[in-house]
Amino acid sequence: MRRASVTQRMLAVSLAFLVSCSTTRYSTAGPIGPEDLARYALIIRTQADGKVAHEWVPLEDFDMTKFQLAMSPIKTNRDIVCVSTSESELEEYCEGRRIQCEQDCLTSSRPFLVDWRKYTDTKAQPWRVARYWWCPRSCREGKEDCTKKRGKWYEEYSPSFHAIEPAIDWIKEHRTELLVGTVVVIAGVAFAVVVVGSGGGALALAPLMVLAEAGR
Repeated sequence: MRRASVTQRMLAVSLAFLVSCSTTRYSTAGPIGPEDLARYALIIRTQADGKVAHEWVPLEDFDMTKFQLAMSPIKTNRDIVCVSTSESELEEYCEGRRIQCEQDCLTSSRPFLVDWRKYTDTKAQPWRVARYWWCPRSCREGKEDCTKKRGKWYEEYSPSFHAIEPAIDWIKEHRTELLVGTVVVIAGVAFAVVVVGSGGGALALAPLMVLAEAGR
């Protein structure tokens, strides 16, 4: 699967749709069980009181034609997460994270967290000096962990859950970390993040097979 094809099928940047969702109430309570998951899209949003709510939207009400594809505002290394489980695309994903990690780390004015790694020996050598050797080394080690299917980067590659409620709780907790294109597998059904609002305040996830159909 080519990256451009994945991107075109999965990018959605029309947040107006999420605004309309905030004022629309659906009569259905959502999927009864895993067998119904592929019939729904999942909306996560932060309410005015600060609480994070979720809503299952029947696919017939989740109109993909309302979304506009816009490639130019998206930075590939930062915002696109490969969805294929092939080794070659995992390698590509991990390399993308390494490149972005190194760029962010080198421009950071304070010690930068790379996976679980953080520079702490500031008394021996200040960060403004140490970052030039520490960032490339640590980001490279992060990539190596990722390609070996371990560490935070790999965990973010395709979170998987066997039950619905734990998956929703995880998405709510990590909503500010999720990027357009991230895949979350819920009870065997792959959902892709198609909209990310400012600061993770609003998310929309749609079944991957539906996105594939929309991209044809």
